[in-house]
Amino acid sequence: MNIDSLDPNIFAPASREAWLKLVNRALKGEDLQEALVSRTDDGIAIEPLYGRRSDATPFTRRHIDRPWIVSQRMDDPDIERAFIQLGEDLANGSSGVSLISKTGSSAFGVGVDAATEGLAVRLASAIAGKNISLRLEGCSPAFADAFAMALGKDSNRQTLHFGLDTFTLTTNGITNSFQRLHVTGFTGTLLNADGRAVHNAGGTEAQELAVMAAALVGHLKMLDQAGTGPDAVLGVTSLCLTADQNQFITVAKARAARMIFARIAEACGISDPPAAYLFMETSYRMLTRLDPETNILRNTIAVFAAGTGGADEISVLPHTLAHGIADPLARRLARNTQTILIAESHLDHVADPAAGTGGIEALTEALAEKAWEIFTGIERDGGLAKVIASGQLAAMVAEARAKRAAKPIVGTTLFAAKAERPVTVLGELGAVAEHMGLTPARLDEVEV
Repeated sequence: MNIDSLDPNIFAPASREAWLKLVNRALKGEDLQEALVSRTDDGIAIEPLYGRRSDATPFTRRHIDRPWIVSQRMDDPDIERAFIQLGEDLANGSSGVSLISKTGSSAFGVGVDAATEGLAVRLASAIAGKNISLRLEGCSPAFADAFAMALGKDSNRQTLHFGLDTFTLTTNGITNSFQRLHVTGFTGTLLNADGRAVHNAGGTEAQELAVMAAALVGHLKMLDQAGTGPDAVLGVTSLCLTADQNQFITVAKARAARMIFARIAEACGISDPPAAYLFMETSYRMLTRLDPETNILRNTIAVFAAGTGGADEISVLPHTLAHGIADPLARRLARNTQTILIAESHLDHVADPAAGTGGIEALTEALAEKAWEIFTGIERDGGLAKVIASGQLAAMVAEARAKRAAKPIVGTTLFAAKAERPVTVLGELGAVAEHMGLTPARLDEVEV
């Protein structure tokens, strides 16, 4: 090839009109909208061609000078085994740990009994002096207080995410716990604005974002009554979302979350808000029991999308979770899915590569607007707590799930394996807990 052929001036200027003329000739009378335009579960149109945005503003993670946190689940009900796994994870690439309570929204039939005597003290001792991030998932405010007390005022304290959430915890005293923890000086976050339960129960991306926004505003209102200003609350809140195998939608969802966060901060009168802290977990509903190795590929796509979408912290569900408690190999694959993308692909060196990409920019804006519409509807109906209690949220998600059930999923239902191969796990799953009136379900549990 002659290097001159790379000169853009060699080719005639391109235009959308010329492209449309060629497309219509190829379609031979078929309607372009029917043939080439697809739609998301929220009804958002995805066009076949977009122009580049020259004025786009990148959405980046809070600390762009370091990789996202590779968070590994500590979720084995056998507490002795769980601490052995913790040591292995921290020695082999994990920079974060998520302690999953068996009653938490991310337990999915596993999880640690946070009421175990001495657990807070033992966990504090296990991570003391280690430069890691620890996240408490589904633990009570009482456990968060006990853990903070056990860790003490160590000068080498870790980044801690206490995960307080009024919409998934029934324990009283969250406001008091927030105020006690807020003055301790721990770095990290105290609250979760969490939409993951919506996704895993079958909801759409906009519904997940809307519930995240409604949870955030619920926390703002609750703590405002207790005398805590919005700037303090926004700075210590984690936005929690899922990442699935739909790469572009996951990237757009992560970016839309930051857009919504900034819009809420603006509504609170904060002109220079803190950067949102975004935690993403791979999707439970995309896991399949048949041919579970497929889940490794899906997790890889999900992590790629979450990382390039600007997540600050990512957790990967083991590919065998649909079968039982993950064994060392499944845990290692979950951990290495992230470490390889960081250490070998260097995805952490890229700051919002989707910025200016016409298609993803359009999808980001459309998702944010649709989510804002649903969110304002929740607020008109009295806020998230009332919408959960009335069953409106469950009905909305059920409707979205029913629509999706009619669509066959490649690798799960369209070309499913005829026989299930043996899968090694360390134990059976317990009951899957309901959260916000929603029950998580995998796609291959839905009849199609």
